[in-house]
Parts: sequence; C-alpha cells; structure tokens
Amino acid sequence: MMDKPEFILAAKAMETLEMYQTFYASSSEYQERLQEVLKLLRHKGASLLVSEHGPAKFLLAFADALEVASLPGEYVPLSRR
Repeated sequence: MMDKPEFILAAKAMETLEMYQTFYASSSEYQERLQEVLKLLRHKGASLLVSEHGPAKFLLAFADALEVASLPGEYVPLSRR
C-alpha cells in the first residue's frame, strides 16, 4: 500500500519538512519550504481530480493537515466547527 505514488509523495514531503525543521525550526526558511511543499501537494492533487479522485483527495487533505499542524493554537476538529 505504501508504494502508491500519492503516499510516496506524502512521505517525501514529510522528509523534506523534517529536514528543514531540524535545521531552521520555525524560521522564515522553514515557512518558505512549507509553503512550497503545500503548493506542490495541492497542485498535484488538483491535477489528479479529473482522473483519480481518491489520490487527489488524499493529497489535498494531506496538504490541509500539514498547514493546520503549523498553525498556533488548539486544533478544532471539523466535526466541531
């Protein structure tokens, strides 16, 4: 299951962000890299929407989760919003 392209891309995104977070913590360099990764995931997800809905939704939701994780404050689940 982990050999699916969308999972491989998500794992690579996490590896990249972990590396940048190790070296730059929450500095502007890390924030810039995070924005690049989010843009890449969303672009790939959007490009898959016409043909592969499952992988597209996974990549778009993964990008959303990464963005929410980087925000300050408590997480409020969608069901409570």
